[in-house]
Amino acid sequence: MFDYLIGTVIDSESNTISLLTDFKIAFLINVIDNSFFKVNEVVKIYTHLFKGEENIALYGFNNKVDRFLFSELIKINGIGPKTAINILKKATSHGLITLIKNKDLNGLQKIGSIGAKADRIYYELKNKVVNLEGYNYNYPDVFDALINLGYKAQEIFPILNSLEGNLDSSSALKEVIVRLKDNEQ
Repeated sequence: MFDYLIGTVIDSESNTISLLTDFKIAFLINVIDNSFFKVNEVVKIYTHLFKGEENIALYGFNNKVDRFLFSELIKINGIGPKTAINILKKATSHGLITLIKNKDLNGLQKIGSIGAKADRIYYELKNKVVNLEGYNYNYPDVFDALINLGYKAQEIFPILNSLEGNLDSSSALKEVIVRLKDNEQ
């Protein structure tokens, strides 16, 4: 229904944000990680409107790939929006795509709340993530290192994509960490 919303974050708690648009309508949006959003910050958020049996909820994502994976995950029998969000939070889009492309069922099973659904997720998504070849970024090894250090994918992607492509991994890692530290201040 909505492709994306642009507005000012007026509240951020739990795994939700309130986004006030220029039309003076505030939307309550479920997000993967609200720590990425700062109050009074203007953001563009890609959305998915979910209509359940008892409620309607709006889910928001920093990029189209997260939204695509969420929408594909909730199509799988036994996976609802909360589980899909949990999968994306724990694995990140890059991690989930990598696990599926590598047919790493053990890795999939280790993601919280998937367990036995790993086979189903793999078989439902294996042909769909092939189309995400455009989902590339510079320095995948740096991305993995930063995730292991506890940084969020949403923080890392914009910086990685802005780096020059001719840096070695060590220099790229240092540059990203410096920029992440600058963003924290």
